[in-house]
Amino acid sequence: MVYMAQVLKVDKMKDLFRLYFIRLYQDIPTEVYEGILSLFCIGTVGLFIIFGWKRAWRKDSGLLLVEYVILIYCSTVVFREYSENVGHDFSPFWSYRAIGNGRDDLLAENLMNVVVFVPVGLLLSCVSHRLKWRMVLLIGLGISLSIEALQYFYHKGFSEFDDVFHNTLGCAIGIIIVVVIKRIWL
Repeated sequence: MVYMAQVLKVDKMKDLFRLYFIRLYQDIPTEVYEGILSLFCIGTVGLFIIFGWKRAWRKDSGLLLVEYVILIYCSTVVFREYSENVGHDFSPFWSYRAIGNGRDDLLAENLMNVVVFVPVGLLLSCVSHRLKWRMVLLIGLGISLSIEALQYFYHKGFSEFDDVFHNTLGCAIGIIIVVVIKRIWL
């Protein structure tokens, strides 16, 4: 019986993750995706022709980072519907109290806010070897703070401290992944 409850909980979490991604990216027009993909492909070819293989991968990481951050802004602010009913909660870790009270959907949302920012930490760490991990973390924090501020001022989503925390945690995980990979391969 306990096993069946665990299976049902896992299936519910999968559905919550799927719904989170659909909700996050459904409002972005297809043309935006096509434009970003085209720009990336053309930019990548151009970078490899101009700089060669050894130097182009850092610049290509920068191009991919800019495009990824644009997608994040598009999904969280630009193409999100305006609503008078959205709110804010700047009290730290309110979502964990709500999860303890049975709001499982917030657990999936918190995890996805971490996952969405892992590529930011990865790509920022790859862009320049001069960027220290503190600076990468501050840039990730700045991106997240700007998203929450824009959501708050333009009524384009629920603005909260927990999102900033989870996004920054995702950025930190991305940094750690790059550090581990560099230690193993270099």
